[in-house]
Amino acid sequence: MKVRYLWVLGAAALAAVAAAETVERIVAKVNGQIITLSQLEQEVRTILERLGPAPTPEEEQTRLDELRSETLNRMVDNMLVLQVAEERGLRVPARFFEEWKKKVMEEMKLTSEEEFVRQVELQGASVETIRKQFEEGLLLQEVRRMEVDSKVSVSEPEIGERYREHIAEYTEPAKVRLREIVVKFDSTTEVDQGQKARRLLQEIRQGADFAEVARMHSESSSREAGGDLGFFEKGELTDALEKAAFALSPGEVSEVIRMESAFYIIRIEEKVEEKVKTLEEVRSEVADAIFQEKMNAQLEKYIEQLRERAIVEIRP
Repeated sequence: MKVRYLWVLGAAALAAVAAAETVERIVAKVNGQIITLSQLEQEVRTILERLGPAPTPEEEQTRLDELRSETLNRMVDNMLVLQVAEERGLRVPARFFEEWKKKVMEEMKLTSEEEFVRQVELQGASVETIRKQFEEGLLLQEVRRMEVDSKVSVSEPEIGERYREHIAEYTEPAKVRLREIVVKFDSTTEVDQGQKARRLLQEIRQGADFAEVARMHSESSSREAGGDLGFFEKGELTDALEKAAFALSPGEVSEVIRMESAFYIIRIEEKVEEKVKTLEEVRSEVADAIFQEKMNAQLEKYIEQLRERAIVEIRP
């Protein structure tokens, strides 16, 4: 079963798209509470707005079908959890929404309540709809904290074991910062341009400043920066350039390197060796990864238990 994450609404709720007119049909019942077709379609449209169009109409239809099924399942799960919140008498203080609204208004540079309402309406929503989504998001969070997060713990042996098993994730690869001089050629200019590249290399080895030679003669967009390309990790350069770059020491200049349509000369500015982060450096990161995995598993288990005890009717 795929893990279905509980949604937490935030400022993005303002971007919700209004539901188009649809036939009001019941698509699911959860312990007597209903989910309508218009509610489902609104959720699906909101997700599609974020995803953007699919490459082809066929893929768009496939994605739409999958989204409808996944979204309906998520809505059922959320309704089950909200029913738990209702049973426990959980309520969201009114000031929470007002504080959130104030923050959103500051971010959007809105100076009055009327402007806020106008922005919400322009998105086809209403303040009451936004408030309801916000409060439901907090209730979903609180039930998850009580029923899922509180049952998850991470031990020191687990942290050490995951660190050793995923050591590559905590390894910073070797990288070099380099400058380039590029001399381009075609089938008719290769000999002359090759001679030019070798002449530039000789000037550099006789003391000419690499960056200045690049500004004067390089035929690359990097010439204005004196050929400076910044840092590259292993695997980010072409084979020929990578072989030369990682064989050189800082301050050293390569031979002329012939590529498919240009001659290259590179100079290594800085070199950083591969570094494995210590467990102490990444302890919190490792612990968070373990917690997230265990929390997802516990959440799935909790949702399954709620479904087993509930009366859920899906109407295709």
